[in-house]
Amino acid sequence: MARILIVDDEKGVRRSIAIALQFSGHQVEEAATGEEALQLVQKDIFDLIITDLVMEDIDGLDLTKKIKALCPTSSIIMMTAYGSIDSAVAAIKLGASDYITKPFTEDQITLAADKALQRQKLESTIRVLQSVLIDKYDFKNIITVNRELQEILRKVSLIASQNISVLVVGESGTGKELIAAALHRMSHRKDRAFVALNCGAFPETLLESELFGHNRGAFTGATSHKRGLVEEADGGTIFLDEIGDAPLSFQVKILRFLENGEFRRLGETITRKADLRIVAATHKDLEHEIQSGLFRDDLFFRLNACRFELPPLRARKEDIPLLARHLLKACSSEMNKQIDMIHPRVYEVFLGYSWPGNVRELQNTIRYAVAITAKNCIDMEDLPGSFQKLIQEETKPIYSLEQPASLDELEKSYILSVLETTGWKKKKACEILKISRATLHRRLKAYKL
Repeated sequence: MARILIVDDEKGVRRSIAIALQFSGHQVEEAATGEEALQLVQKDIFDLIITDLVMEDIDGLDLTKKIKALCPTSSIIMMTAYGSIDSAVAAIKLGASDYITKPFTEDQITLAADKALQRQKLESTIRVLQSVLIDKYDFKNIITVNRELQEILRKVSLIASQNISVLVVGESGTGKELIAAALHRMSHRKDRAFVALNCGAFPETLLESELFGHNRGAFTGATSHKRGLVEEADGGTIFLDEIGDAPLSFQVKILRFLENGEFRRLGETITRKADLRIVAATHKDLEHEIQSGLFRDDLFFRLNACRFELPPLRARKEDIPLLARHLLKACSSEMNKQIDMIHPRVYEVFLGYSWPGNVRELQNTIRYAVAITAKNCIDMEDLPGSFQKLIQEETKPIYSLEQPASLDELEKSYILSVLETTGWKKKKACEILKISRATLHRRLKAYKL
């Protein structure tokens, strides 16, 4: 259902168009003059405005110009008894989406309205997808052999078709948005928009405006009407990133929307509805936030219908070589450079690093190395400064004469280092240590591991 405004100084024309469009299920208002139309547009956003070209107070071209200044996303159809090419071109240049010549049938105006609304939906989706290339969010770009993460992906594929809220928990850079978009991509909503809102990136008023929209004059700087993300993505999925950072008053509004799909734009009293799937994400412990009075327990229970906890990269070290090679290929292609490999000693450094920034940090590290290297192989000197410092520290002896270590301590330290490097793959560790699995088990039992 769309909101449509009919502007014509002939009451009979207005009424016949309004009845035809109401019969098609649309919400229609009428204006007898251009001034009356402007007053209505100042109060509300209309999806479509059908206006006559020739009127006594304001002609259709001037009205189009003023409407586009107030509400740039409204579609406009110009109707006239004077089917001149010049007026048609002028109307299109000012932003009208179509032009229809009187007299016309009800079927003709209904078809023109449907075409304009379909075009508007398409443009809305394009606006959203310009900032989000949804193709990059397929499972093919979630690289893992880690059993825990593979199990999460299996559950994501099962839950994707179910219309329930999902909460994704994990440290920054673990791929929370990738999971959210994969849920969208595999759902029946995949042909509609996927939009993301970072709840920690805006002050409270702007956060509400971004999500629900605002009317002109709702706050300082609101010079025109604006649809929020819930309307832009109607029928699709919205990803509320860092939901744990949302102010309590904003949490109330999210909860109300979750319960019945209803919302109001800032500065208006009209209640609207939107059909969306909500996927939320946070790096915070929301149960602790609830105890601290910073997060609503009722909102937590609504969002926590299905929960995925993503492991940090340091807990899935077996994925690091795979991810590094994948990112090397992507970055080399992006920068148009021929870089074929990463030196094994670089992999050793990567496997020994804790990766506090997770996959995002690994991606930035590879991108930096690809950008500065003059060779076709990434080596130690190509790594960022933070890694150079780490390399220097790791080359220091693990003991000194002032603090001597026993052979048993050195043996334990080396065995554990090899196990860490191999991601606790015992077979691989035994090959490096040149000992049997039974010997390794005896050593680990002695270390009480």
